[in-house]
Amino acid sequence: MKPEIINKVLAKNATPEEARQVAKWFATAEGQAYLSKRYDREAYLLNDKNVTAELDHEVPSESMRARFIHKLKPKIFTFRFRFAAAILIPFLLLTGAFVYIILRTGILINSEMAEVTVPYGEQMQVILQDGTKVQLNSGSHLQYPKSFGIFNRRVTLVGEGYFSVAKESTRPFLVNLDGVEVKVTGTKFNVHAYKDNASINITLEEGSVELIDKNNKTYPLKPNQNALYNRETANCSIGNISSFGEYAAWRNRSLNFYRTPLSEILKTMERQYDVSFVVKDSSLLAYKFSISTSKINTKDILNDLEKISKIRFKLTADSQYEVSSSK
Repeated sequence: MKPEIINKVLAKNATPEEARQVAKWFATAEGQAYLSKRYDREAYLLNDKNVTAELDHEVPSESMRARFIHKLKPKIFTFRFRFAAAILIPFLLLTGAFVYIILRTGILINSEMAEVTVPYGEQMQVILQDGTKVQLNSGSHLQYPKSFGIFNRRVTLVGEGYFSVAKESTRPFLVNLDGVEVKVTGTKFNVHAYKDNASINITLEEGSVELIDKNNKTYPLKPNQNALYNRETANCSIGNISSFGEYAAWRNRSLNFYRTPLSEILKTMERQYDVSFVVKDSSLLAYKFSISTSKINTKDILNDLEKISKIRFKLTADSQYEVSSSK
């Protein structure tokens, strides 16, 4: 049995046919030996730190926490095996390890996917099954499983999001950005990856992350570093930043641009403020601006842009502006 197929099944990314194929192999002597090792490793990883994560409330004292952990460990194992016995009657001839791994991998459990799309002019926060929090910017799309696999936590993002990832050293968190991935175990970072942008921008606030490109090349980031990856050329540059807030200003409805083309500024405003722009002279889109503002009124922001340039904005319809140049 190929390791990549086994891992796909264990991560709940396999097809039904692949799941059936692996299930049959698990019943062989070779499969049983593999399961035995995997089962022992799983039990070893169930340490006090991981068990504590099962608690859904704060514990007032360390002594009480210790008692909870002592009682919760056997409870977790008992629940797994009782549930397995109830749904796997046709497999009673198989060993306990096989029953256990089927339950844990979800081979016989439907792993549903959930999707969230944020309208223009709005923001949204999603709390995932593991406790990870994702704040999504306007025009973003997040896809994630309602139940993560036992060896990784994988989501797909198109757009921009601020991630506060729950720490799990044995189960990395993966953000798929149309073939490019960000890999973390527990950290806070911002991802800017809209489809209409040639570049992917990843900025790390705390912890550590790795950007993995389509050629499987990795680019590690440290806190207060930024990775700029070009989808077309596959080039990636990493640099230090002076302030993380500049890259996540959108979370407070603020805008921060430094020598940014007008085309990019207008795209951002269309998403964030649900407005549209008509530019008859395309040469204007190449003009670059530096502006920082926390104003929330579209008209006020456009007035600021007019003050520092020869660009003019005229409201021609509901939430639509014509862009021109004063000669």
